[in-house]
Amino acid sequence: MNLARGAARGAAWSFATVLFERGFGFLILGILLRTIPASTVGVVAIGSALADLARMVALGGAAEQVQAAPGDNAVEAGAFWSQLLAALVLGCALLAVAPAMGRLYHAPAMGFVLQTLALNVFLTCFLVVPSARLENQFRFRAIGLMALGSTITGGLVALPFAYAGAGVDALVYQRLAGTVFYAITACWVARWVPPWPPGWRVLRNSFRFSLPLMQAALIDYFSITGYVALIGLRMAITDVGQFRIAQRLLEVLQEVAFTPARKVFLPVFVAVRTDPARHYEAVRKLLDLLSVTMFFSAAIAGAVAKPLILLMFGPRWAQAAPVFAVLTLMAPVIAFYGVINPLLTAAGRTKLVWRFALGNAAIILLTVWLAAPAGLTALACALAGRGVLSVLMLAPALKAGLRQPVKPLLRLLLLPFIALLAARVLSYAALAEISGDSLAWQLLIGIAVAVAGFAGVMLLGAPKRVWVMTRQLHQALLGPLPVEPTFL
Repeated sequence: MNLARGAARGAAWSFATVLFERGFGFLILGILLRTIPASTVGVVAIGSALADLARMVALGGAAEQVQAAPGDNAVEAGAFWSQLLAALVLGCALLAVAPAMGRLYHAPAMGFVLQTLALNVFLTCFLVVPSARLENQFRFRAIGLMALGSTITGGLVALPFAYAGAGVDALVYQRLAGTVFYAITACWVARWVPPWPPGWRVLRNSFRFSLPLMQAALIDYFSITGYVALIGLRMAITDVGQFRIAQRLLEVLQEVAFTPARKVFLPVFVAVRTDPARHYEAVRKLLDLLSVTMFFSAAIAGAVAKPLILLMFGPRWAQAAPVFAVLTLMAPVIAFYGVINPLLTAAGRTKLVWRFALGNAAIILLTVWLAAPAGLTALACALAGRGVLSVLMLAPALKAGLRQPVKPLLRLLLLPFIALLAARVLSYAALAEISGDSLAWQLLIGIAVAVAGFAGVMLLGAPKRVWVMTRQLHQALLGPLPVEPTFL
């Protein structure tokens, strides 16, 4: 199987399994949120943000090491033991600060959340290396099925606690159960067992490789999800719960529209990094496909945010709808940044990953600190505006990874963004005409109008681009298409 076909089929399998996984996850989330109040969601959101911060730092660079040196057992051993040592240190730190965090946020239950999720930091160490090994082999079907099993396991564990009134326990045990399932199955499928501790030189080299990526993971997590902990200091805990649901929906949108493709970026960039022409062409094609997919998904999700959230979670979560609709406008920076990180990592320029991540996170944290007191919608608008402007800030990072002009790549984002805005305006106008109809009917009409609006702008503005992209995807997955249409 050639590289293009392996990458395309891997992304396709990943997309299919992520779609099923998130579909089931949405079902569980909808059931849970009809029994769990927003204040409980806010407490668990802040506690999870702090615990995940420790987890992301501990695991930063481990998967990248394995992917950058496929088949090297010494690298795998160094990656596992370096992350395990970091996880133990950071897990103990969580246990120590848990009571103080409960007092800081005026939420005693947060201490329990942090103390329990400290175990999650340790458990995650046992799934990163085997998962990276499977990704190197383009075994994304297995990875997706394991993720689906993890979601199902966590959801089934959470439901009894939620219906018993133990909302905090339900959300925490859901995460622990999912991690345990994934870790066991990943080790079994990859035929991997934790290796013996390597020598000090191997550990030192592993930490040397991982340290910039650990720093980048720390900063990235603040800029992607972790800033919810800062919001908790500037807003009521109930508002944090509403914001977290909108933020979580944005994460699911990314996972469905973006993560399946992102998983193949680093293996592809590593495979072509010695050939500048192929390298540039790979980045161009991936960014083109990613931008269209991400903007298309954001156009639809933002258009139907209100009926979607009300149908799934009930009227008490109505405040999250406009927040989610606005946050979907962050699609440009999500797509753009998703290419830059693996691009620089494959080029061995991990220090640049950290520097650009630092600038991105600093802007986000400043935006959150200043905008949060103004309310949920104002905060969402500020974050979306910052996301669009950050594309320009990240352009030098793309140039550093490619060492070639990036203006042609930046222009790839323009038409999909225009299509997103057109789809959004048309769908809002249509929904305003049927505002008194059922939510299900509003959802269907909103989706149909958004799809038609986005596709219409893309076909009018760049029909050849759409055809070429369709042909390349079809050829990679199923074989060649018929001849090019005459209207092109």
